[in-house]
Amino acid sequence: MKSRIIYFLMFFVAASSVISSCSEEFLDRPPLGSISENALANENGVNGSLLVAYRALQGKQIGAWYTGPNNWLWGGVRSDDAYKGSEALDQATEINPVERFEVLPSSPSATNKWRAIYDGIGMANITIRLANATEDIPADRKTNILAQARFIRGFLHFEAARNYKNVAYVDETVITTEQYRSIVNTVDIYPNIEEDLKYAMDNLPNTQAQIGRVNKWTAMAFLAKAYLYQNKYTEAKALFDQIIANGTTSNGTKYGLEADFKNVFRGQFENGKEIIFSIQYTVGDGTGGANSNVELELTNPHNDGPVGCCGFYQPAQSLVNAYRTSSGLPLLDTYNQVNVKNHESNPTDFPDRGELDPRLDYTVGRIGVTYKDYGPAAATWIRQLANGGPWLPNKHIQWRDEVGPFFVPGSWGQGQLGKNQIVMRYADLLLMAAECEVEIGSLSKAQEYVNEVRARAKASTVVTNAAGQPEANYQIELYTAPWSDKDLARKAVRFERYLELAMEGHRFYDLVRWGTVGPTMSEFLARESQIRTHLAGATFRTGKDEYLPIPEFVVNQSLGNIQQNPGY
Repeated sequence: MKSRIIYFLMFFVAASSVISSCSEEFLDRPPLGSISENALANENGVNGSLLVAYRALQGKQIGAWYTGPNNWLWGGVRSDDAYKGSEALDQATEINPVERFEVLPSSPSATNKWRAIYDGIGMANITIRLANATEDIPADRKTNILAQARFIRGFLHFEAARNYKNVAYVDETVITTEQYRSIVNTVDIYPNIEEDLKYAMDNLPNTQAQIGRVNKWTAMAFLAKAYLYQNKYTEAKALFDQIIANGTTSNGTKYGLEADFKNVFRGQFENGKEIIFSIQYTVGDGTGGANSNVELELTNPHNDGPVGCCGFYQPAQSLVNAYRTSSGLPLLDTYNQVNVKNHESNPTDFPDRGELDPRLDYTVGRIGVTYKDYGPAAATWIRQLANGGPWLPNKHIQWRDEVGPFFVPGSWGQGQLGKNQIVMRYADLLLMAAECEVEIGSLSKAQEYVNEVRARAKASTVVTNAAGQPEANYQIELYTAPWSDKDLARKAVRFERYLELAMEGHRFYDLVRWGTVGPTMSEFLARESQIRTHLAGATFRTGKDEYLPIPEFVVNQSLGNIQQNPGY
């Protein structure tokens, strides 16, 4: 699929100008240089439009570096996963308010995220209109196209709902300025999201001819996730059960965990058996980086670090502390009592030699500890220690041996990352299924799913030093005592998501849907502000900060039909 995106991109990217959600200047007439929908109403035009809709998932059309579904800013920096990183004043207008829960309706960050989501929805709607208007496409191919487009539309509306909550549902019948202005955001759109994802699930094939296209199991997984976000555990569990038993990737490989934890994030496994859905990126394709993963390029370690860049998205101390273990099990309630040692607070006594979950050093870079295949991470890789802290991002950073096929070096800040962005993987799904089991199913089955994830981590290669010795006292064990207490089981499942999925953009959304974001973030800000002074005075306000404000321009253009979220 990557090569086809490149082929169609130059010609069909103009289709994205035919419609732009809530942007009046694009609604009444096509801009100069754009292609009318009538001109695209043929099979090639429909296929090209669908590829543009897939590409819109990257969020790059807005020109920002935090608008895609990797959600490093919205799900990571906004949570107890990470700090903004970099320098105190770098992107201060756009990112600092997000980290401190000071986003306003006029803030560029919330505005750009909204534009990226609804621009993608517009692209999906164009594809749906074109497909419905085109008669020369065989019925089976048309159904496949429509199902893919409706998946994209449902997925992006889900992104809108979990970021902004009170949002409008926009379908393919909404075209004119007047129609946009008449839309309201006072109606629950989850039924519409479910309808799109159900259509996709029922009409997509099990396999697709091209890598990167969604299949029925992808749609089923996101429908189950949408149910979970509404606490519809029975409906979600039924779908998770089907996927665990029979689900396959779009090339027909049965879903499963990769044998080694680190391989999940290696380029050669980016479309492997653990990947349920990922955003496709590529480099070395003659487009000058147009199809590269710009958002995560900016999180590369600074200075003389791996192909040095900008140093954003640094793990928080609280996250690192979560990887402490006792007899191989996590410290569910006491993990923050003693900080894992680091070169900032313990310059003559680090790395830490206590028990640590081995996933830590594939999730976080620690100064003095082997970092992928680059040797020990250096203090010079931190851009501004006082602001970003002593830890480095790890999972999504390219390995040295991936430079070339998955990364094209450039001058400072100009490298091009070609690794895909994982949106959902099988471990994520197993742990969502475990949540359902805790709430309405079997505690023993929930324990089984959690132990499946932990068993993979236990069997995985650990990080070693130049002498081949483990870099830490790595200890991880399974839960062997049967789970009989529902509250304890719930806590264990949720904590496993924290450990397994850290720095993947999930954490803030999990905290919101669990109803624990208020106390978690209040405690985090109080604790972390003692070592990261840029967080001093930051406050999480329950009932407001769970969701972003509706952008000011949207409210103004709606002539009163779009209502602002509470507290803004």
